[in-house]
Amino acid sequence: MDSEDIASLCTSLTISNCNGPVQLLDGKLMDDAIHRMSLCMVGKILLSKRVNREAFIRVIGKIWQVNKGVNIESVTGNTFTFHFKDVHDLNRVVSEGPWSFDNALIAMERRVGKGTIESLNFNHEDFWVQIHQVPLLCMTREIRGFLGGLIGQVLDVDGGASGDCVGKFMRVRVQVDIKKPLKRCLRVDILGDGSKTVIVLRYERLSNHCFKCGMVNHTTTECPENELNPIVNGKEKPPFGFWLRASGRGDQ
Repeated sequence: MDSEDIASLCTSLTISNCNGPVQLLDGKLMDDAIHRMSLCMVGKILLSKRVNREAFIRVIGKIWQVNKGVNIESVTGNTFTFHFKDVHDLNRVVSEGPWSFDNALIAMERRVGKGTIESLNFNHEDFWVQIHQVPLLCMTREIRGFLGGLIGQVLDVDGGASGDCVGKFMRVRVQVDIKKPLKRCLRVDILGDGSKTVIVLRYERLSNHCFKCGMVNHTTTECPENELNPIVNGKEKPPFGFWLRASGRGDQ
């Protein structure tokens, strides 16, 4: 009988069978636990095979280079907890993501409530998304926020001192639903005249993804989809590809 079965059994017992009344956790202990959990992230490496846990802990610790340290613990499978010692280190790691290991995305989540691992879905990840082929008329902060909202929940927008975009593309920080295929483009009627403008999306720090269905939780060879790729000019052309990976911000 595993721990979940035991907990379920205990829940169904009467108070007398549970060896006394319900006990209230001491307030100071709770405050300490809440503070500790506020510095904790949980990450899941979206890879079908089990990673080398020791190698992951060693490599990710070096990549992040946090100032005051982080304790990394293996939970189950490819899921790990990251206990930071400083909130600035945690915020920097989150803001510089997404992160990957062995070319697979590390989906990160904060614990909520009591913080059970089972309650985490790893459904979302934050990306800087580059929005290309945007007409000059739309190079404003407000329109950038509107377009970002078509991709996901907008967390931040990037622009010059005026707030307007002055480069060859826009950048928005978006919380992306990774349980759905990546969006490749946006189709927008800008002037309300029925004319469609196609705006291309590219994702910064994008790890391996499926070229057939656009999901980030498996590679093309692992895709369960049976549909054949479309044929363009006599050649097989998958709907997704490396072109979804954006160059860095410095290339703007």
